[in-house]
Amino acid sequence: MKKKYVHTQKEIEGQPDLWIETRQLIRENSDVIDFLHSVYNKEHLNVVLTGAGSSAFIGEAVEHLFEGQQTSARALPTTTLVTHFSDYIDTSAPLLLISFARSGNSPESIATVDIAESRCEDVHHLAITCNESGRLAQKIQQLENGCAFVLPPASEDRGLAMTGSFTSMVLSAVYFSKFEQRKNNGTVDSLPRIAEDSSHIINTAADPLKSISAQPFNRIVFLGSGPLLGIARESHLKVQELSDGEVVGKFDSFLGFRHGPKAVVDGKTILVFLFSSDKHVFRYEKDLVEQILYEDTAMTCIGVFHNPRQAEVFDLDLNITIRQEEQPEPSDYDLLPYVLPAQMIGYYKSLDLGLEPDAPSKNNAISRVVKGVTIYPDSEE
Repeated sequence: MKKKYVHTQKEIEGQPDLWIETRQLIRENSDVIDFLHSVYNKEHLNVVLTGAGSSAFIGEAVEHLFEGQQTSARALPTTTLVTHFSDYIDTSAPLLLISFARSGNSPESIATVDIAESRCEDVHHLAITCNESGRLAQKIQQLENGCAFVLPPASEDRGLAMTGSFTSMVLSAVYFSKFEQRKNNGTVDSLPRIAEDSSHIINTAADPLKSISAQPFNRIVFLGSGPLLGIARESHLKVQELSDGEVVGKFDSFLGFRHGPKAVVDGKTILVFLFSSDKHVFRYEKDLVEQILYEDTAMTCIGVFHNPRQAEVFDLDLNITIRQEEQPEPSDYDLLPYVLPAQMIGYYKSLDLGLEPDAPSKNNAISRVVKGVTIYPDSEE
């Protein structure tokens, strides 16, 4: 990327360093680890990962990591829990409510904590947030059954779109999901490599993604399977936010895309395939791609791979690992670089449209902290 003093650009480029800083901060924070040790020992524990917008998509990407013999995990947005809490939550079972928030000032975040406190027999709270002064962090820190992890100050993006805040909270959630196993299986040690590879992607993919972003497309679709479906959902929102809705974003799974959603693809559509590192999953993904390429309907196709041997003949192939001679084992942290292409396309498309990436909404329809939400008294209190 050419150097220009805008927050969004700096926040995209600064993510690899932010990840290393975040991991070091986690290692130094024994309070969270001690808190989770005590909670994870509970039998039949329900873990609910929550947030609004991009913060909700974090839970969708990592919920599988919290599943265990005595643990059931589910990602549910605060925008659902505020209105339908008891429809989704067993209030008689032990609950760990993990709340993700950049500012921690969204009304739904606070309301969800209050509802859980009033309705659940045994609830514990972990806030993962970027703002120590936010209402969420302050509230959780005052609870005897709560603990807050505040990320480094650089994680609190000053631009509208969540970039470093999203990926650093994903990183934190990965670590906190099963930290004991991660100390032993090499996942933690993979982060420096992933950060280095991500810096390489940011530097080398800038020009081709800028060229693609200058094309006259008005739709973009991201496809991912399993955990990468959550990343696809975040990806579609990034481009839609940063283009002020001039580009409509869509997302789906590879298998789900055939069942109707494929109808959106036309000559002004960009398709971005987020390929799984799992060989079994990739076979299903490859079948869809071969069909898409045969039909030749989309304007541009981009493939994002973990392994160069997966590469197809796309308009652009992006490999998230640079060591082709010794392909590393998949890591749970591999989720992090998959969102980079969407962030960069969104940034460049914002410039192409003559928008200000830090504040692309010309009519202020969207803002860093949601406005206009009224929280009504809990009807079950």
